[in-house]
Amino acid sequence: MSHQTTSSPLSPTPVDRPLTRSQRLDRLPFTRKHGKILGASGIGWALDAMDVGLISFVIAALSVHWELSKADGSLIASAGFAGMAIGASVGGLLADRIGRRSVFALTLLVYGLATGASALAMGVGALIVLRFIVGLGLGAELPVASTLMSEFAPARIRGRVIVWLEAFWALGWILAAVIGTFVAASGPTGWRWALAIGLVPAVYSLVIRLGVPESVRFLEQKGRHEEAEKVVRELESAAGIDAPKPRPHRTKRHWSRRRRSRRRSPERTGSQPMRSGRSPSLTRYAAMRGSGRRRCADAPRACGPCGSASTCPTTGRSSGSRPCWWTAASPSPSPSPSR
Repeated sequence: MSHQTTSSPLSPTPVDRPLTRSQRLDRLPFTRKHGKILGASGIGWALDAMDVGLISFVIAALSVHWELSKADGSLIASAGFAGMAIGASVGGLLADRIGRRSVFALTLLVYGLATGASALAMGVGALIVLRFIVGLGLGAELPVASTLMSEFAPARIRGRVIVWLEAFWALGWILAAVIGTFVAASGPTGWRWALAIGLVPAVYSLVIRLGVPESVRFLEQKGRHEEAEKVVRELESAAGIDAPKPRPHRTKRHWSRRRRSRRRSPERTGSQPMRSGRSPSLTRYAAMRGSGRRRCADAPRACGPCGSASTCPTTGRSSGSRPCWWTAASPSPSPSPSR
C-alpha cells in the first residue's frame, strides 16, 4: 500500500494521504540495493580500522629502525586520536551542509592521501603532523558513514543493519594485523610500504562518490526534491514496489466550499433543506432582503414590547424583550434573522 488512512478535520470520514519519502523508505524490505550501500559503507569502516590498527605496527618498527623513544611513539599515536576528536565534531556539520555522501568520499580521500604521504616522512615531526591530518579524516568519516546507512536502512531492521556495519571494524583490524606482520616487519623500509598501502582509501573514495546515493533527507532539506524522488524510486524498484501515483492538489476554494456545505447540512442546522438548496431560515432571510423593513418600534401594533400584541402572529412565539422585524409590505411581522 502506498497511502495511509488518516482522519480529516473537515470530514467525518477518513481520507487517504500519500506517504512521505521517509515513510516509503522505512516500509521497504532489505534488498540488493541496500546490500550495496551496506557493503560500500562497511568497506570504508574496514579501511578506517586498518589505518588505526596499522600505526601500532609502524611504531613498533620505527622503535627498532629509528630508535624511537617511548615519548615520541606516544606522540605519534596521540596525534591521530586528537585529530579524530576534532574531525568527529566537524564532520557532522559538514555533512549537513554539503551532504553525507560528499563528506564520506572527502574524508576517505583526505586520510588516504595523508597516510600515503606518511610513507615519505623523514622525521618524527613530519610524521606527527601527518598523523594528525589522518585523524581529522578518520574522525569525520565514522559518524557520517553510520548516519548514511541508518537513513537508508528499513525501520524494522535498522538496528541489525548498524550492527552489521560495525562488524566491518573487526575485519579492518584483522587486515591491519596481516599487513603489520608480513609487510611492516619485513625490513628497514617495510613500514613505509605498509603506510603506502594506506593509499587504498583515497582510490576507494571514487567508488563511494559514484556508487552510493545521497541521503534522501538531506536532498529534501536542500529542496532537491526531484533527486530525492529518483533515489526513492530506485530503491522501490529494487524491492518490486510501484511508485505511488500523484494525487490532485486540493485548492483553498475546494476546502471552503466543503466547509460551507457542512455548515448548511441538515445534521448541523436541524432542519430539512428546501428544493433550492437553502434551509428555511436562510430562505426567509433572503425574502426579507430588498424590502423596506423597520423595527416594531416603528409599528406599535406589531409586538408586545412595542404596543398591542404579546405574541408574534407569524411564528406564534412570545416576543419577550427581543425586537422583531416588520416589513412595510405586510402588517404581519417577520421573524428576526439569526445573527
